[in-house]
Amino acid sequence: MRKKLGAVVVFGWGLGSLGLAVIHNTLNVLLLPYLTVVVGLNPALAGSLVLATKVYDLATDLPMGWITDRTHSPWGARRPYLVAAGILTPLALFMLFAEPSLSPELWVLAALILYATGYTLFNVPYLSMPAELSMDTHIRTRMVAWRSLFIAAGTLFGVAIAPYLVGALGGGSDAYATLGLTMAVVVALAFFGCVWLTAAARVPETARDKSPTIAQLQVLFGNPHFRTLLLIKISHLLALAIGAGSLFFFFRFALGYDLQTLGVYGAATTFAWALSMPVWTRLVRSRGKRWGYFWATLFYSVLTLSWLFAEYGEPLGLVLLRGALFGIASGGMLLMGNAMLQDIMDADYRESGERKNGLFAGSYSLVEKLSGGIGVQVLGLVLAFTGFDRAASEQPESAVMGIYVTAALIPAVLMVLSLFVIRRYSLVESRLVDDEVEAPSH
Repeated sequence: MRKKLGAVVVFGWGLGSLGLAVIHNTLNVLLLPYLTVVVGLNPALAGSLVLATKVYDLATDLPMGWITDRTHSPWGARRPYLVAAGILTPLALFMLFAEPSLSPELWVLAALILYATGYTLFNVPYLSMPAELSMDTHIRTRMVAWRSLFIAAGTLFGVAIAPYLVGALGGGSDAYATLGLTMAVVVALAFFGCVWLTAAARVPETARDKSPTIAQLQVLFGNPHFRTLLLIKISHLLALAIGAGSLFFFFRFALGYDLQTLGVYGAATTFAWALSMPVWTRLVRSRGKRWGYFWATLFYSVLTLSWLFAEYGEPLGLVLLRGALFGIASGGMLLMGNAMLQDIMDADYRESGERKNGLFAGSYSLVEKLSGGIGVQVLGLVLAFTGFDRAASEQPESAVMGIYVTAALIPAVLMVLSLFVIRRYSLVESRLVDDEVEAPSH
């Protein structure tokens, strides 16, 4: 008889993603506009600062995976680091949007490094948990579905509430300081709530891979399923970082809408995302994750290309319809990718008998961050190259054309390229359904 994973644990683990999504989406949409328009940095320099912190992640994500795989504590191997992140990350977010006390460049860089450290402390152990909590691919998919719902809520904050709040408060430094404080509170509640609600879970002691880290990494990147998933995620995350980072500029200078309208668009996206999640979950069970990933990505690609045909003053109803459709496609893509990662961790454990979840999660998180950082850098370089004027209320035609390229063309090409990689994913999910007790207590 399969022992069900408690609903409180499933809910609590998913709650952690609310904090991650609030951070990820708010910074994707508003960080570059904040650094260029409010702080006054050149777009290329702002992108370079963000990318520099992603290079810093090279020194933290993989070691974090190694450390958490070898941690033994009364709270388990993963949860102590979630507590540390719950303290550090909110502090970094408050600092990032506060009035700089040093030179703006140094202040921003210090805040971004502090944030990157806190994010790593949470994300790497957090992503390691589901494959240890359940040996059943369908139960893990249910966990990831809850995660996806909380990501939808965090996305609502990042692409709807945050822009609306900043716009309503005037869009200046005080508005962003209020945003930073609000983010800090929400993230702290989500992170500590995750720690508290997952306390009831008891992960059995299993063998941890004690071989040298280099040897473990060779095994990880020699895993064809993991390698394929990483290639998909690199393409998707580059596309999402460039596209999401362009939304502020695209709405303001290409469509002629303000931040409040961008907030309404974000609400349409996330509500459709949340409503579509039960449908995607059922499709996963009947058709498989690869099928779902392919069609969600294809749908997203077509929608992204449609921005090329959007004109200044496009009817709001059409804009919101496109936002809702983006939400459906995004929800499917997120569910498939995260569920595949947990399947790959589980399949590796079944084959080797040793847990390497921390290194899997660390590698995945590192690729996620580097791709996002490179995406912001690309966006900043395109804006600078095409003549974007951070002080102007209207942009030259060349800059508007550059915004169309970053909002539509580059993301669509990257998404289409990923379709060829998705077709290569070959992990058989049916062998990952375990009818035994999934996570016995100590």
